[in-house]
Amino acid sequence: MFQGAHPYHIDEKGRLKLPADFVQALGASFTITRGVGGCLWMMPADGWRELKERLRGDSIADQRTLALQRYFLGSAVTLSLDAQGRLSLPPVLRQFAGIQHEVMLVGIGDRVEVWSREAWNAYESRLSDQLIEELARSAGL
Repeated sequence: MFQGAHPYHIDEKGRLKLPADFVQALGASFTITRGVGGCLWMMPADGWRELKERLRGDSIADQRTLALQRYFLGSAVTLSLDAQGRLSLPPVLRQFAGIQHEVMLVGIGDRVEVWSREAWNAYESRLSDQLIEELARSAGL
């Protein structure tokens, strides 16, 4: 399980270090793809297999399934860390998430969200105690 929010800097080549506990939980090879809300999703191999299975669909012509497959599978990249323990974020995914220099790595259970610092700050600024209370009630928490 991933948890915590960690600010990081990306170097000029699009590389960044990951927290040690994230590295261990992700394993030697992991997948990164577009996420929901303008972030990227990074998940270990078993979590990625689960998501792909859920996106399988019953018909190859079902438009909802195709849209989700194109969104998540079509942008997915399987990665591993380099010899210095850095992750190289693909340019197309950095562009999608608006990532330039500063990122927030946010552990949310089965995956890590990768946000541009600006997008993360904007997201957090929209949260209020009242909204969190309403969401918690509707989720039965």
